[in-house]
Amino acid sequence: MNQSPHSVLSSSAKLSYRIWIKKLLFVILGGILASIGLELFLHPNQLIIGGVTGISAMFAYQTEMRLGLFLFLFNLPFILLSYKRVQRQYAILTVLGLVVLSLSSLMLHSFPALIEHPLLAAACGGLFLGIGIGMVLYEGGTLDTLAIQPMDHTNNNRSKYRLERVIMVVNLVVLTTAGITLGTQQAMYSIVAYLIAFEGVHFSLRGYTFNRKICIVSAETERIEQSIKTRLHRDPEASEDRLEEITHGSEPWGTLPVLYYKIHLFESRRIKYIVRSIDPHASILFDRDMNRL
Repeated sequence: MNQSPHSVLSSSAKLSYRIWIKKLLFVILGGILASIGLELFLHPNQLIIGGVTGISAMFAYQTEMRLGLFLFLFNLPFILLSYKRVQRQYAILTVLGLVVLSLSSLMLHSFPALIEHPLLAAACGGLFLGIGIGMVLYEGGTLDTLAIQPMDHTNNNRSKYRLERVIMVVNLVVLTTAGITLGTQQAMYSIVAYLIAFEGVHFSLRGYTFNRKICIVSAETERIEQSIKTRLHRDPEASEDRLEEITHGSEPWGTLPVLYYKIHLFESRRIKYIVRSIDPHASILFDRDMNRL
């Protein structure tokens, strides 16, 4: 029997409701994990990361006020200024994530640090923070509004590149300030925390997996495919015979054979070596690089 339009709409509404519940729960969990990384590992050991989170931590150290308060106050102006530029869902998830992050940080502030060794604290804190931020990003929000992407439906790569440079400069200023204020050693540990948090974010964005997609553009695809099969015992994805025109900016690289693979994160360096040994001029793009084209 055919389903009535009413039952189809009802099923669709239930599915949408479940998706929203899942998103909200993961955003809440992400905010809690990020607050654990900040308050139980990084902040007690005077470790700083970039973005608004790092700026908030610097003010918390200087004024001895609670980190959670600055996290909300410094992110609030960015939310208000960018509200008309972002989608409603993005704004809702971002506000929820920031509220959870701020409240959780305030609640955890009185707890002692779980690890007092700065290097271990940087590793654990960066991991918790990165996974928490990545979970919120994966669901469509953010815990650091400095990284709000311009909602340009024309996919303006120039605007994105300009924004990435601004974020990079801000992070450099924050880490440099941390080095001047807290000392060189703390700055080095802060960089470790930042790098681990960065990888934690990408781990979450890949769907909590160490697998990565890779695209190889070369005129020697047959030799590369045979070598990878012999050394890594991996076959390319089904679209290996397809010809594509890969562009970089506005200049085309030309129409070349393309190989697609799904590899483990730890195989990245080895597959690069295999490709470069056969064709030094081959282009190797990972999943996050392909999204920018």
